[in-house]
Amino acid sequence: MSTLESSRQSLVARALPIYLGLLFAILTVVGLVLVVRLRHVLLLLFLSVLFAAALGGPSEWLHDRWRLPRALAALALYAAGTVVLAIVGWLVVPPLLGQVAEFADRAPEYAQRYEGIQEAYAGLREDYPALPSFDTQLSRLGDTILEGAGERALALPGALFGLLLDALAVFVISLLLVTNRWRMRRFLLSLVAADHQRRVGYLVDRIWVRLGVYLRAKVIVMTIIGAATYVSLILIGVPFAVPLAIVVAFGELIPRVGPWLARIPLLSIAALEGWKPLVLTFVASIVIQNAKGFFVSPFVEGDQLDIHPLLVFVAVLTGASLGGLAGAFVAVPVAAVVDILVREVAVPWRRKQLARREATGLSPP
Repeated sequence: MSTLESSRQSLVARALPIYLGLLFAILTVVGLVLVVRLRHVLLLLFLSVLFAAALGGPSEWLHDRWRLPRALAALALYAAGTVVLAIVGWLVVPPLLGQVAEFADRAPEYAQRYEGIQEAYAGLREDYPALPSFDTQLSRLGDTILEGAGERALALPGALFGLLLDALAVFVISLLLVTNRWRMRRFLLSLVAADHQRRVGYLVDRIWVRLGVYLRAKVIVMTIIGAATYVSLILIGVPFAVPLAIVVAFGELIPRVGPWLARIPLLSIAALEGWKPLVLTFVASIVIQNAKGFFVSPFVEGDQLDIHPLLVFVAVLTGASLGGLAGAFVAVPVAAVVDILVREVAVPWRRKQLARREATGLSPP
């Protein structure tokens, strides 16, 4: 081999890691851009996986018990869920819309109850006489709320059409995932070395089961918490019980921080009714939350995700910034999947690597 050829090979060998590093960096940037651009599609895909995992257990039970095809079992479950949602919507939507409209009408009245605000505004107006009167500001507040409600009403058909398309996409994709789950599992394992197939199959099944149980448990807990909040608000006499109970119920979608963030509007409305409703509402919230922690969650949710609160908080912030409320919801199970992969794959691999280096007498990098 000539000296020129040797130097050329040496140059290629030194340049190859740099080239691979640059290529990896470029592909990482391109991947992040694609994730941001396609976040809505990715959100729909993960929602489809969640729903498919939630339907997987019941559809397998129907398949084993009644010998129903998996597609027919999934369709039956979807039909039952649609009927339940239609009944709930028929019972909840009319009072919900009525109470939201009533809140818009009573917003100026609520603002007047804060005498401290009115006094502070009067003092501010003495320093800045150009400011309009407090009553004028209240009138503008009511007009702004009504205008916002009108704009939302005008945008409602388009929003509902988009929501319908998204729901249809989730329905079709989740149905295909349920009916083809075992085929896709076999294909995935066929791409894995034979000595790793059992481990990969275990991880795939564990993720699938945990995601399914998580979503089913969340729906049950949301229903219980929403109903308990509604009954307590009716007994206490706090207005707008339907929308407030719905907000509290949806707060259960975000673990740990969500329930108390969702109670901020609840306690705010109760404070407008006086100190007694506020205290009773706060006590009722404490009782409901403790009842959930001691009785409901252990039997319904168990410890399905078992991830650190800091990881939950960071995941919720990231998901909310990328996809809003839906992003905050799916961020928690996504974090749980990443947590499983790190615990079951990355950490054991790294420990084996360190043990091998210690056995050979090499210092870890």
